Amino acid sequence: MSTALVDEYLAERTGTFDRRAVRYRAALTALQAHGLNDHDTVYDIGAGFTELDVVLRCDGRWRGRYIPIDLGIDPGHDLEIWVPPRAARFAVALEVLEHLDNPWRLVRELQQSVDVLVVSVPNPRTVDVLGIDRTHKTVIEACDLHAHGFDVREELFYGGVYSNGEKDALFGVWARES
Repeated sequence: MSTALVDEYLAERTGTFDRRAVRYRAALTALQAHGLNDHDTVYDIGAGFTELDVVLRCDGRWRGRYIPIDLGIDPGHDLEIWVPPRAARFAVALEVLEHLDNPWRLVRELQQSVDVLVVSVPNPRTVDVLGIDRTHKTVIEACDLHAHGFDVREELFYGGVYSNGEKDALFGVWARES
């Protein structure tokens, strides 16, 4: 996807920060449960408007290193081929994997580079994932996330707009075994 397409996609997003922040706050809670502290680095994969950073710093009072990874920020961040340039403790990929032809390549790269990976994707049990918009390429089910080592739960992250009010997202947390 080109930077122009990324900008067009982001311009089409509707809703308020408060509605989107539901998923950012879930990620914050997961990171804190795994010991997030001010010495940690967090990759925000598909950072978009970098609103996760706002929640980490304002709600979480976190002062660590935030690294936004997004094609709209840097054309070198094509997530189909991107590799983390260095190890970090945490990575978050919210509403990203379904946009990739091969999301599992990115998941494997991240699992080799971080200790904790937090993801969310539309829930195919309640949502027509590919029908949401033309940028959605891959349907990811809870069993797919489980197969890649994630603990998964269903959440209501999109306000039920695409799901008639049912839980519309899968939220997964993977943590490296100690």
